[in-house]
This record gives sequence, structure tokens and C-alpha cells, in this order.
Amino acid sequence: MPGTRHLTLLVAVLVGLALVALAVQCLVLLLSTAPVAHGAWRVGVSAVVVTGVWFLLNGPLEGPTVLVFSSNHGLTVGDLAGVPPLLLGGVVAALALPAPA
Repeated sequence: MPGTRHLTLLVAVLVGLALVALAVQCLVLLLSTAPVAHGAWRVGVSAVVVTGVWFLLNGPLEGPTVLVFSSNHGLTVGDLAGVPPLLLGGVVAALALPAPA
């Protein structure tokens, strides 16, 4: 199907844009002077989940291979784009959840 490639590219771009928006929101939460609010865990978990979706759907936007693991597997520039939102989301979720009693 000729339209499938365009649809796959569109989905990857939309997931990438959501990833950027969540990363910016996590960064704003971390840079604000107030402590991270308890409800912010949703933003952190969302960033982590969307990063997982990004790793699955970034095929059309992967770019060159940075690190080769085997002939069929490697780390690409597109994969590296998911690392900051993953880390920021994890930090926000960790700071927003209360410590166990």
C-alpha cells in the first residue's frame, strides 16, 4: 500500500512531537523553584511510556547508526532522541511519588 509509508511516518512524527512536549514539561517541573507536586507523577510516567512507544515506532526517523551491536542491531540517532525524555520522566516520577511510610 502506497499510503502506509506516509501513515507510518506521520505516526512517528506525532509520537516524536509528543515526546518533545513531555520532555519540556518535565524540564519545566524540575527547574521550577517549588518542589515537584505529587500529581506530576503522571507527567513523568507519560514521558517514560511515550519514550517506549518512540523506541518502537521511530523506524522512519532513525537516521545513521551510532553504535553497532551486530549486523542487524545498533543504536541510532533516533534512539538517542528518546534518552533525555526517558531520564527526565523517570526523575519527575521519582520526585513526585511520596516515600513509603
